[in-house]
Amino acid sequence: MLSEKTITKISERLNEPEWMLDRRLEAFEKFKELSMPSFKYGIGVSVDVSDLDLNKLNPEENIDQYVIKSENIEVMSFKDAFENNEILLRENFMTKCVLANEDKFTAFHAAFFNNGVLIRIPKNLELKNHIELNLDFTENLRIDHILVIAEENSSAVIIDSSSSNGNRGFRNQIVEVIVKENAKIEYRSLQNFSQDVYNFSRKRAHVERNGFMQWIDCYIGGKFTQSLTKTLLNGENAENYSQGIIFGDNDQCFDVNTETIHTASRTKCNMSTRVVLNDNAKAVYRGLVRVNPKAVKCEGYQKNDTILLSESAEADAVPNLEIENNDVKCSHGATISQIDEAKLFYMMSRGIDEKSAKKQIVEGFFDPILVKIDNEVLKENIKNNISKRLGAIV
Repeated sequence: MLSEKTITKISERLNEPEWMLDRRLEAFEKFKELSMPSFKYGIGVSVDVSDLDLNKLNPEENIDQYVIKSENIEVMSFKDAFENNEILLRENFMTKCVLANEDKFTAFHAAFFNNGVLIRIPKNLELKNHIELNLDFTENLRIDHILVIAEENSSAVIIDSSSSNGNRGFRNQIVEVIVKENAKIEYRSLQNFSQDVYNFSRKRAHVERNGFMQWIDCYIGGKFTQSLTKTLLNGENAENYSQGIIFGDNDQCFDVNTETIHTASRTKCNMSTRVVLNDNAKAVYRGLVRVNPKAVKCEGYQKNDTILLSESAEADAVPNLEIENNDVKCSHGATISQIDEAKLFYMMSRGIDEKSAKKQIVEGFFDPILVKIDNEVLKENIKNNISKRLGAIV
């Protein structure tokens, strides 16, 4: 049950200070005030989430911990961080990137999150080995929070992999990344839940002067995935690169939103998402590049490309530019198509059968994003999962 009593039990179990309990209770009040999103996206695209009732969830349920691989940096649970880095948590947890009152799901998260990980990359450290966060989702409910703080002149690559065992479930994740001056963070994620899981993800980055942020998100699982990735370029010469891969079949539905907000001058962003859908799968892509009035000499680019493998698959792309000054270079575009018949004919004329040719075309369609992943285990995991699904449908 969702109640103040439940919140108090979670807070006690995590040995939280009083200020965190106060924040949870404030978020719960906001949760009760906010309405549920409509999940209607226009052009006939909507999602039936009538069987999702947040009030029936039990955040007290036992939860799985991340399996974490890292060296030479501080990676700890929030429970440990309250003892060793309380000031760091208090200053940065849902204060710079994500706010509890943004929507019903962020308020729900702020009130009831039951697992947290703090990652701090110390000043002037260039981490050679990747930080790996692996979650095997075996319970019905997961509300987890990842807070990354990259101090000045530091750099790291973070791999966030999530899977499930086939149970029906609900996952609500927030990732906050604070990139300080001259720091660099590359965050790669793979979501491969079973197709009975509702997945709600909020990823945000706050990037300071000369900072660099890269997101690569791969969504191939879940019944319904709503992903909102937003990057705030708050210092001059800050950069953001957001790439996404979506593969859906059966009745899967994906609502993916990527945004870059340029608040400082001479900032750059490049956002691209590639989508392949089969059967009755649906996807909505919403992109936004916003350049504020005083943010001059900025560059912004966004592109969404989709391939539909069936007549019943649906896709909607809504790229947007909000430019509030004239001294910028920005563009956007979107394509939705079926497999290129000319490419298919060419490959079949070289002796490749139709099924193998279609499979190779789709796999090659994702290559421009996959080549940016320098972790071979993650890259092969993504490719193998997509290839396995393709083998059954093309």
